[in-house]
Amino acid sequence: MSDDGLGEPADDAEHIAVIGMAARFPGAEDIGQFWRNLTDGLDTVTRSDPRPVPGGGPTRSYVPARGLLREPEWFDADYFGYSPREARIIDPQHRVLLECAVQALEHAGHDPARYPGAIGVYGGGTATRYAELARSGADSVSGATDMEILLGNANDYLVTRIAYKLGLRGPAVTVQAACATSLVAVHTAVQALLSGDCDMALAGGAAVHVPARNSPYAEGGILSADGFCRTFDAAAGGTVGGDGVGVVVLKRLADALSDGDHVHAVLRGTAVNNDGSGRIGFTAPSVDGQAAVVRDALSVAGVDPATVTYVEAHGTATPLGDPIEVAALTKAFRDGTDRSGFCRIGSVKTNIGHTDAAAGAAGLIKTVLALEHATIPPSLHYGEPNPRIDFAATPFRVADRLEEWRPPAGTPRRAGVSSFGIGGTNAHVVLEEAPAAAPAEPAAPWQLLVLSARTPTALEAVTENLAAHLDAHPEVPVADVAWTLQAGRRRHGHRRYAVVAGTPDAVRALSGTDGRLAGSDGPPVPRPVTFLFPGTGAPGEAGRLHTEHRAFRRAFDACRTAARDIEGVDVRDLRPGVRPADPVAAELLAFAEEYALARTLTAWGVRPASVLGTGVGVFTAAAVAGVFSVRDAIRLVAERTRLLGAAGAEPAADGVAAADGVAAADGVARFEELVREAGPRVPGIPLVRATAPGDWSAYLRGEDEWHRALDLVLEDSRSVLVETGAGSALDAARRRPGHTDDHLLVAPLAGEAEADGPPALLTALGDLWLAGTEVSWAEVHAARRLRVPLPTYPFERRRHLVAAAEPERVSAGAEEAVAPDGASGSGNGNGNGPEGGSDGASTADRVARLFAQTLGLADVAPENSFFDLGGDSLIAVQLLSRAREDFGVEIDVLALYDAETVTEFAALVDTLAGGHDSPPHTPS
Repeated sequence: MSDDGLGEPADDAEHIAVIGMAARFPGAEDIGQFWRNLTDGLDTVTRSDPRPVPGGGPTRSYVPARGLLREPEWFDADYFGYSPREARIIDPQHRVLLECAVQALEHAGHDPARYPGAIGVYGGGTATRYAELARSGADSVSGATDMEILLGNANDYLVTRIAYKLGLRGPAVTVQAACATSLVAVHTAVQALLSGDCDMALAGGAAVHVPARNSPYAEGGILSADGFCRTFDAAAGGTVGGDGVGVVVLKRLADALSDGDHVHAVLRGTAVNNDGSGRIGFTAPSVDGQAAVVRDALSVAGVDPATVTYVEAHGTATPLGDPIEVAALTKAFRDGTDRSGFCRIGSVKTNIGHTDAAAGAAGLIKTVLALEHATIPPSLHYGEPNPRIDFAATPFRVADRLEEWRPPAGTPRRAGVSSFGIGGTNAHVVLEEAPAAAPAEPAAPWQLLVLSARTPTALEAVTENLAAHLDAHPEVPVADVAWTLQAGRRRHGHRRYAVVAGTPDAVRALSGTDGRLAGSDGPPVPRPVTFLFPGTGAPGEAGRLHTEHRAFRRAFDACRTAARDIEGVDVRDLRPGVRPADPVAAELLAFAEEYALARTLTAWGVRPASVLGTGVGVFTAAAVAGVFSVRDAIRLVAERTRLLGAAGAEPAADGVAAADGVAAADGVARFEELVREAGPRVPGIPLVRATAPGDWSAYLRGEDEWHRALDLVLEDSRSVLVETGAGSALDAARRRPGHTDDHLLVAPLAGEAEADGPPALLTALGDLWLAGTEVSWAEVHAARRLRVPLPTYPFERRRHLVAAAEPERVSAGAEEAVAPDGASGSGNGNGNGPEGGSDGASTADRVARLFAQTLGLADVAPENSFFDLGGDSLIAVQLLSRAREDFGVEIDVLALYDAETVTEFAALVDTLAGGHDSPPHTPS
């Protein structure tokens, strides 16, 4: 960013980029819907029928109103590894913020598990009453301990829960500043980024009340009597409460630009202060305090206030608050300009209500979207100005209609966002439109799209959502889409991929109608990979591989350089994909192509557990394994070819077949001398051979035992065989008696007939990714790519809510028929109850029930781990307490880590009980 002459030069190192966002606000499940609502001028507050004002007489009434979230108690507990029981204990405010944190990082295109720097998280929430419900609720969590309820509900653990579940290693700091909480969290995150505390940061806030909050109206209070928030209007009579969650992902601007992040807007400066005692009361605002924080933020940003053309106000529509806010803004702006009416002003509270701790995030996200779309949404319910505000004498004009954001020529779009908290904490942020992104480097025509999810149904939703998004945005470069999916998404067990050419082609492939979507049957498991070198090279695709892939080009060119020392060989004949007439050059070319293909795969993250070759492929395998240097391997290939030619034998047309004829004995001796001169090293990768170790002349003697070596590889049914050449090694593997359908056979080369179609190498990489290979995607692209916003994870939510206690319940120990989220009831956890051991069930069956009861699950399989199902050390204490009551055995909590499955735990119980199924225990 350069100096625009209207402030200090913009220094990328001192400014912060907004690279991702996520939100749930009234009427909006995501930021896309939020923006559409704003531009459509929608008021998404829910209103009820008028009610009498308490103590106001028969003619006085008010309209109960609140901005409500859709089904905030619904949550994807499985995604985060929570049992239904623990999910019910956790305040929905924590849950929604946790989901938004995932969505914000995905919107930014970053997987925290693979991000090399420290990611911090800063945020806060509002006070809710869910903990009271958890303590007095009617279902199985009524037995929850105070510690469980504290950890699941206190705001102290709101952001540390995010850090724990998402694996964030930077600071995790709860920020509380009443209504200013989320914007103060943004300021705190900015300071942490600038000081180096972290390299990326999530910041935001949450206000989610379950059950919905019912704020009583009081005359003279802050709530609007008619249920509308009329910010700056003459009829303004107060605000409207609302629920909401907003999170932004921040990064130092220089880093964001360097990393190819999508920058939505730039935070040029932030400031926070307090009004102190200079006001009429603790809850009252102050002109001086608010003016000072705006002035400080402008100073930090190095921005002339005359260049700020929109302000997102705190704008609560209270009779006292709005005039004070406009007076404070005017006082700050008058330090730099006497102009009037040049800056639009509005408030998102007119759309969604006052979202308390999330209010600052709501205003910030609205403004970032406005900057990005160059459009100012209307501030609603404004007709006549508040008589206490003389707008003609201020720099401001209410943005009462949708309008294009066109600042004066030479001035970037700039905005301010304010958030003020009861108690006097003030926050202000100065933003600027994003700089133009540096163009991505040229991309290969074909790209590999990879998709994953936790369940098959979620994977279907991932696919459908991406197809719909790309259909609506055909201008998005498919290479950037591929990069974002590959590097910016968490890797889940259920996977599929497609190789596509262009965005419209991606939409067709993702629709599934042409059969190009390839998927796996289940989560990948570790499998050993073996490279098979057939000794035939890559005649069909080597030319394209050399052109499109840096790793192939480097490795091939290194082989060609090494071949300069070979007498009688013209390296100009060693052109990828072009077969020379000279037999020695032809064999050296085959070696170079297969070696380059192997090096390409290893650069991409495909790490072979073993290598195996035939013909020239024996020496390619040896070079890849580190037995010979490339230079020595090439000398041996050239000598071998000459010796076979002298013996009247031709190199095999198919490397999996033995050559006709053998070399003379003196030729073999000469070859073995060359091997000794090369000084074979211990292989760094196991070299699969059926001949004696160190016998490198077997092929010359007609003793190539390729098929026997192949059988050794096939002994492991998990083996993945990758043919690093264009031979028929995989066909040979299929014909061997040891081959089964469990083996995965991968062919990275398509052959001559398919050379112009989708690259088989990308298809092979997709197959390996399905099998669990950790691909190095940066090496696959070998060029600068840009992250682009794509649809985020489709959470599969279920209702998790503590049911309110009912007076007619007979007893707290009675068995519950159905838990509120649909899971089976768990009773009181005593093994002597109706599901205890008195029914003659085996120890394993009783332990399975005990696991299910403790975790709030319908059932548990024998192989299920207590901890994988959502258990932790606190829940373990309850499990062992119940086990003590049911089985009469004392089990230390540490023992559970060695006996975490139903089967293992049952065996432990039987051992402690005397080596047989434990009888029902009756406490004395």
